[in-house]
Amino acid sequence: MCGLCLPHCPTYNKTRNEAESPRGRISLILGLAQGELEADTKLRGHLDNCLLCRACEAVCPSGVAFGPLMDGARNALAQDTPQTEQRIPLETLATDKKRQRRDARLLWLADKSGLRALGRGLGLPRALGLERFEQLAPKIRRPHDWRPYYPAKGERRGDVALFIGCFSDMLDQVTLDDAVTLLNACGYGVHVPASQTCCGALHQHSGDGDGARQLAQQNLDAFRGLGLDAVISTATGCGGHLKEYEEIASAGLPLRDINSFLNQIEWPHTLRPRALKQKVAVHEPCSQRNVLKQADAPYALLKRIPQLELVALPGNSQCCGAAGSYMIDHPDMADRLRQDKVDAIRQAQPEILVSSNIGCALHIAAGARAAGIRLELLHPVSLLARQLTL
Repeated sequence: MCGLCLPHCPTYNKTRNEAESPRGRISLILGLAQGELEADTKLRGHLDNCLLCRACEAVCPSGVAFGPLMDGARNALAQDTPQTEQRIPLETLATDKKRQRRDARLLWLADKSGLRALGRGLGLPRALGLERFEQLAPKIRRPHDWRPYYPAKGERRGDVALFIGCFSDMLDQVTLDDAVTLLNACGYGVHVPASQTCCGALHQHSGDGDGARQLAQQNLDAFRGLGLDAVISTATGCGGHLKEYEEIASAGLPLRDINSFLNQIEWPHTLRPRALKQKVAVHEPCSQRNVLKQADAPYALLKRIPQLELVALPGNSQCCGAAGSYMIDHPDMADRLRQDKVDAIRQAQPEILVSSNIGCALHIAAGARAAGIRLELLHPVSLLARQLTL
């Protein structure tokens, strides 16, 4: 209750409203728990407006576990919310692999044929209530099915598994493919279990604790018995949630973020990235900074590329506004926060921006496009893979 976290809270910084701060939200939760406050629309709104960026945790001198506290409050409130009032379209899509693959193919075909541009020109996304989704959806590579195992190249040093997630698999297969390529080149065989599913973060943060636990158990079962050195995640949002399976499902995974794993293993002497004389700015997702606590990993990885001018995107300590489904459910606040990132890009003037979280990348890329900024946005692994002769 000291308030030292307030300057680090994105919603408080934008509103200067105490109820939109970590301290204010904790007070509201306490009032609910003690029966002094009613769970009315206004109170629910203040709790729902939290991005769960967990920047407050990173600076809290008392070590308050704000993330689990907020998840618990939302779970309790969800029990009293009529099903018709709960909006979980992304959570539903996140667990439907067939629909994800179908929608990804349709998006690819729409881009390839020009139908997407035509529909945008005719205003169809707005008429169908899909304008926000259309703005965020990137141009994607033709979707493919996954093989259960990708063998190592050269001397085999071990086996890992790739967590493909839901929206990374749907919208960012290029990063996943590049991760497999690099891991194989470094001597690691890569398992991709077909039975894995969404990490459960969307469910956990929307108040569906039971659903999150079920998904956690499905993933634990999917990776069990494979004799793995690590389970590799390319999206820090997923990685941050997978890291907390011990608290959610009382069992954990040997989780490693792709950036830190590639930093810490021994590379074959033949893997030498080509030089790149370009300015690259690094966006640090909140999940990478505040949950995984590995914000330095992308910098260390990309320093393997000779002559690269590597800089931090100004304002990395503040959330970009993506925050899972937040950019869909709270577009006004999400866009206000994203504008700070767009301004930072203009200030830094990089030729490439790298981010290790798919949600952040989609959100920021959409903002840059809307602002007329020509910018390539990649995962650090994809930039590194591009500079290697494999």
